[in-house]
Amino acid sequence: MSDIESKMSEILRDSKQLERLLALEKQRRGVSATGLIFIGMHNVAQHWWCTQQAVLKSRTNEIEFFAAYLNDRIEYDHRLGFVDKLPRRHEALLDIGSKITLADVQKLLKEEKGVEPLIDVGPTTVMWDVVDDQGKPIRVINPDLPSEEKEYWEKRSKNEGMRVISIETLPPKLRGEILHSSRSEIYPTIRWNFPWDKYTVIGVPDGITNKFVYEYKTTKSRFLLNYVKPVAFAQADLYGYFFQRPNKRVQIQVIEENVTETHEEAVNSTRAKDTLAAFAQVEARGLARPPKAWKCKGCDFRATCPISQAK
Repeated sequence: MSDIESKMSEILRDSKQLERLLALEKQRRGVSATGLIFIGMHNVAQHWWCTQQAVLKSRTNEIEFFAAYLNDRIEYDHRLGFVDKLPRRHEALLDIGSKITLADVQKLLKEEKGVEPLIDVGPTTVMWDVVDDQGKPIRVINPDLPSEEKEYWEKRSKNEGMRVISIETLPPKLRGEILHSSRSEIYPTIRWNFPWDKYTVIGVPDGITNKFVYEYKTTKSRFLLNYVKPVAFAQADLYGYFFQRPNKRVQIQVIEENVTETHEEAVNSTRAKDTLAAFAQVEARGLARPPKAWKCKGCDFRATCPISQAK
């Protein structure tokens, strides 16, 4: 690990220092301490699920997106040979990376080998050991294994005292991470940030080629597919719009049917800009149109959301 990487790691682990840097950056931009400026394309695309949730989640996640923004600017500046040591002054630290262009990011993208999985899995993975919502260990057997092999590992796991559950019963986020890592197509990718209006928008597509951006999602049923597809398309449109790719490739796996739908079409830049504008309008004014009532029941913000319909 280089000296810059070591010092950057120290900064990212220091939550108080990150908060001070974020406050200083907002001050430099003339934004109030409570104003939102660092947002993620994934969260913004949730406008097509519930804009209120998209805004609330963005406010909760802002420090994480700021950390990603700061890390990438410093790391890429170092990789491009623009900086060889970190300054001590916070103002100077925040200035690093200001000259990086999209062409520079494209250059770094060519050096990437592929996507780093969120969970250490692969096509030959037999099982995943994870924890449930109560922090208790559970085991998921790879559903792609031959039936005899699955039965063997299920029996062995139970003999070891492990609780075995099907991948369909996992929480959606964890299930999506496992399936994404084991079934999605692998392309090079890179994370970067882009200015839009008062915001800095951060995104890392599931894949980037010269011709398209790639987005992979999962959903439990065909009923839910109707609500997940607009989010997936909007997210891919945002990636394509900012990373300047003409086309998008979107794959959505329907868990109950074990079917993966693949869509390839031109990036809709108009929809990307409309999504951003709708998000910004709700973020500025405070309230969105209520979504389908059943969406509120599983929302992490149902207890504090001003439009929640959860009972």
